[in-house]
Amino acid sequence: MKKILLVDDDQICNLISKKTLQRMGIVNEVHTALNGEEAITLLNDYFKGALSLPDVILLDLNMPIMDGFSFIEAFNRLKIPNKESMRIVIVTSSQNPNDISKARELGVTSFLTKPVTETNLRSAFEELIS
Repeated sequence: MKKILLVDDDQICNLISKKTLQRMGIVNEVHTALNGEEAITLLNDYFKGALSLPDVILLDLNMPIMDGFSFIEAFNRLKIPNKESMRIVIVTSSQNPNDISKARELGVTSFLTKPVTETNLRSAFEELIS
């Protein structure tokens, strides 16, 4: 079972992803953030014991306030124990190859195309495990 953090400004996408993950039976805890800044705040709450650290972060790229790329840069600067065990999966509708290149430069190697489905989530999780 996994703990997941969904970071997407589209609340409907978050709801669909959460319900799909729960139906698949691979999560025991799902938290959501509507932008990268909220996600960083949630991760900092880990230090206060308010939340447990997520195993996987499903991250949209295009969001207001703090986009996915800025989140990854801020995440990489965080001083959180066991941070390297967390996996970031980009979830985007972008077909721009520059986005994928930039994400790879920042250390992200897993990508999902919206809309999120049980099939593409299952493949992403299998890829993370292998």
